[in-house]
Amino acid sequence: MGYRLNRLDAPVRNFLQLGGEVAIDILDRIIEFVCFTSVKPDVWNDLDLETSTTGLPTLILDGLIERLQERPFGKSIDKPMRRTRLRKPTLSFSVQDDQIMIGVPYPAESAEMPWKLSLNGNTREIYADRGWGVDADGEHPLTPVTVTVPAREILLRHESTDANFRIPLVDKADPLLLFTAEGRLIQRQTPLPRGVVWAVLPHDATIVDAVTGDSLQSLTDPRVPSGWRGWKVWGIDLSASTSIVVKRVGIDAPVRGVRSLGAPRYEPADPVKGLKTTNGLSVYAERPAIKLPPHLGSHPELWSVKVRRSGETNWMTQEQWESGSVDTYLDPFDGVPAGLLGLYEIAVSGAVGSDLRHTLFIAEGLHVDHGIEFRCPVVGGLTPSTTNVECAQPLSVDQASINFSTDVRDNYVRIDSDTASFKLVVTPPYFESRIDAMGTPAQWRTTAQILKPSDLEVHAVVAARVPGEAKVRFALVDDAGSVLQNEDSEARAHNIFQISTRTFVDTARRSGACQLVALIDDERGCTHKLAIAQIRQARLCGSVRLSGTDLVFEHLADEENLAVFLWATTAPWKPVARVDIVGNRAALPEGLRAAGALLVQVFVDDPWVTIARPSRPDWTAHRIEQQGWVRDDSDGYEALSRFLSGNGAPPMSEDVVSAAVAALALLPKDRKDAHNERIRSTLIRILCRHPRTSLEALGNSIISSDEIMGLLIRTHLVGMAFSASFTLNEMHSHAWVGCMVEIADLPSLFSRKDKVVAERSETLGYLENQGGTTLIELLSQGQATLPKPGVLDRAALVIADWMPEERDNFFLTFELAPGALLDVDMRTAATVDAFHRRDEWSSDPMQADFAADSHRALREIKAVAPQIFDAVQARNSAIAGVDLAEYPWMALSVQSLTMAAVARLDARGEFECSPMTSDMRDGWARMADLFPAMVATDLLIADALVSHTIFGDLIGEIA
Repeated sequence: MGYRLNRLDAPVRNFLQLGGEVAIDILDRIIEFVCFTSVKPDVWNDLDLETSTTGLPTLILDGLIERLQERPFGKSIDKPMRRTRLRKPTLSFSVQDDQIMIGVPYPAESAEMPWKLSLNGNTREIYADRGWGVDADGEHPLTPVTVTVPAREILLRHESTDANFRIPLVDKADPLLLFTAEGRLIQRQTPLPRGVVWAVLPHDATIVDAVTGDSLQSLTDPRVPSGWRGWKVWGIDLSASTSIVVKRVGIDAPVRGVRSLGAPRYEPADPVKGLKTTNGLSVYAERPAIKLPPHLGSHPELWSVKVRRSGETNWMTQEQWESGSVDTYLDPFDGVPAGLLGLYEIAVSGAVGSDLRHTLFIAEGLHVDHGIEFRCPVVGGLTPSTTNVECAQPLSVDQASINFSTDVRDNYVRIDSDTASFKLVVTPPYFESRIDAMGTPAQWRTTAQILKPSDLEVHAVVAARVPGEAKVRFALVDDAGSVLQNEDSEARAHNIFQISTRTFVDTARRSGACQLVALIDDERGCTHKLAIAQIRQARLCGSVRLSGTDLVFEHLADEENLAVFLWATTAPWKPVARVDIVGNRAALPEGLRAAGALLVQVFVDDPWVTIARPSRPDWTAHRIEQQGWVRDDSDGYEALSRFLSGNGAPPMSEDVVSAAVAALALLPKDRKDAHNERIRSTLIRILCRHPRTSLEALGNSIISSDEIMGLLIRTHLVGMAFSASFTLNEMHSHAWVGCMVEIADLPSLFSRKDKVVAERSETLGYLENQGGTTLIELLSQGQATLPKPGVLDRAALVIADWMPEERDNFFLTFELAPGALLDVDMRTAATVDAFHRRDEWSSDPMQADFAADSHRALREIKAVAPQIFDAVQARNSAIAGVDLAEYPWMALSVQSLTMAAVARLDARGEFECSPMTSDMRDGWARMADLFPAMVATDLLIADALVSHTIFGDLIGEIA
């Protein structure tokens, strides 16, 4: 993030941000040189250190030598204990599913605990999959997870190990994501490959050649990345371009350079199908080629081509090659005997800015024959198959033939050479299917799903992935196997076939119980009928009871791979448990025995695919009563569990706040239930005793941002102070929560500004980055800078008369590229959300009384904070002349800021008697339920205004 780069000296910062491929090559060469000196401490005596041998400019090389001679790399640091390596998350584009993906690493410890992945303030739990066949200290493959919405950044944290990652995603000033043809992310500072790339950009943006100004066209029909409403995916060819730039109204994006014609090119062979390393890398049986470009002048250009085993410092081959007058193809392993086995790094360097580096796994001469086109789902798993593996000398294989029984999807084979041995994972091709609503993550599986006929009404896609050459149709069949409806599919890339679920709605309703299948015609002329979903009206089980330590299921559906998700109502902070059903019973995990009431949800599992665990139970869940509570190593957590079970007094300590938040989120929202309302009241008391910790806990929870605003109001936290005596905290991952916390810290930081220069600088940088320049201006100058765009004004009545399609296209412009919280597009998008639900507010009986309460509260604001009163009145002026009796929703912007101002003034003790009544709070909470983004925006604006009103300018000059 920009505010983190501010810690660097300006020349270094500019070099990293603006240096492009030259900066990348210099950094690569510096790292390579430093690593070399760390293993050869006498390098200063036996190596002629100059530009020709290191590839570094003389000025940089001299500085490095001086620095490393004075303090050799790593000498001042104790040797760390060896631990399992944690891979970094990586972004990619799934060409098959049109999805932006983030690869989630397998935790080094506490792998049974989930990661928390946050997008735009909304958090979900992700369980990383263990790699098949990975040894105890081995590296696991990344677990691919769909990025379902465009966001400024992806936040990933594993609380059990304190692992945290912040991955930049969408830059509003440069809303263009580029991926290689295989789907790997191309970093913004990296030169673009000269060839086909995938471009993800807003629907109203275009890509032009930065030199000619000509617009580039997509090679394919524009596609929509899953969940990214208003965005498009283009396949573009950069072969004829030297640089490109994205064009969109209101932005001046930087130019992205394409690798010059004078740059080398890496050209690999096809990977071996159905074969991966244990950490998920493709395996190649042939050496790649390096293409050197022809030299342009009269003299050939000299290229250095080096190869080494990954992780080693010594190069196994290092050759100098001269370019020719035409393209030159070379073997980077030239001179190395046949029989390559392992992970290798290839480095090609010439003039600064043209370097090429690549890593690949080679098992040279390996041949794999799976013997079938694909395995089909059958009872117990997949159809049996046999894979034959052959190796060319000097490589050898531990088993030439691998049999896959029905219940085995993957197996491993060990490949040996004279110097290395590797375990590789063999996975014969197999059929997969999915049924997912548009915009939700693609969940491929081998087992059939269970659906109700009404589930087909959702705007969803049914898809099948069929390896090999095949034609696919989708059909509904009855219990006797007769075809009720047969439809052709839409063929996509990578052997994917799909159709809309709505195609089958009418037939499924008439039939009641039927099966959705894929009819696959393979190249041999055989037709396979494979089940994708069972369509039925009832739950998967009629009832559940507890018998000893087992759950017993009555009237269980006749389906394979049934399992249950389990929630402990006395410890909602515990991860969701998953247990297999064997026969009609499931053994309770030891930690859930005598642990209080449980919520039990039956589902159809998949033996090889991890089914995403829901954050909350759905309508099919059963409640099972039992005595006791959940035991915990934390006294506070166990005491809270006892209270939730009805067996003790509630703990009020700060350490149980996050657990109380989790309990509050799972509590049923039924105000007629006196028992639940007593629990709710007590949980709120815990939160209100520790307001700052509670605010941070809400931001860290899996409660959606849309729900957080209503919770803040209903719990009274919104009217409490968030200041703390200790301000040196990590910047919060939830931008809105973080801004509220950092604003609360400003007075303390300002009073100690000469002593906490770095901390205060980071806080101001965070507020500017996450809140935007508008927030900084409000904090430094107050209501004089209150932004006028982005609120309801008289123009909204004109827009209300537009045709829906015209109106939606106009609004979409503001919703595409997320920015800082108070950027004009973000404020406008929040108001647009309110506009869309205006009729719900207008028809709510409480809005009339709320309007009167709001008007009264405004008078109270005028008495204690005239400047803030003026700010609210400015919004009133924007709707002057509007008949609010006919259009009550037009006053929403005024009422929202009024309520926010009352709460934040109240938090700082500015009222002798709080104007906030219970009716006002109920009305405001209802407003937050309908218009959460608008309420959040106005709360942040109000907090900044109140801060300036009381303390004046706490910002000053920002470096």
